[in-house]
Amino acid sequence: MVDGTGPEQGFLYYVHSWNLFGSMRCSEGVAMRVFVTTDVNAPGEKAFAYLADVANNPEWQSGVKSTVWTSDPPREAGSTYDQTMDYRNQVTSYRVTSLEPGRSITVESTAGAKIPTTVTRSVESLGATSCRVSVEIVGELSGWRRVAQRNLGKMIRRSTEVDYTVLKRKLERVDPGGD
Repeated sequence: MVDGTGPEQGFLYYVHSWNLFGSMRCSEGVAMRVFVTTDVNAPGEKAFAYLADVANNPEWQSGVKSTVWTSDPPREAGSTYDQTMDYRNQVTSYRVTSLEPGRSITVESTAGAKIPTTVTRSVESLGATSCRVSVEIVGELSGWRRVAQRNLGKMIRRSTEVDYTVLKRKLERVDPGGD
């Protein structure tokens, strides 16, 4: 049963639209949850390596101008980065809160976010040459954003679907150079 709480299998660009904007309470506001998943014709290891290196974000995420690691390698829980958006050069700082190599990475905004968010990106291998890539975005809405939660959620969902379509194409691109 689809309940909006975690990854489901077998869906291409599936979004928990009916449970997207539940009335779950956060400490200060209302939680908004968006989940998108897509199957990719690329090895899981390749997909995860690309997805977990947030320096690649500007290549496939709309509106991202730059992403720079602000902590030294190795990349692990506790690592930090800054992401600059095209809109007004807004900089948001993030911290990696969980990293399961080859499987998932979770980051949370720590400063500069208009909507405090936690993002979990996951990769599930479906064989030697394909995988399932998923993202769950949980944002805490407060103030006027609580009133606009349905529209904000739809906007974020659509944007995320477009971004993951670009990611899918990028990962499936045949590149003789091995990128």
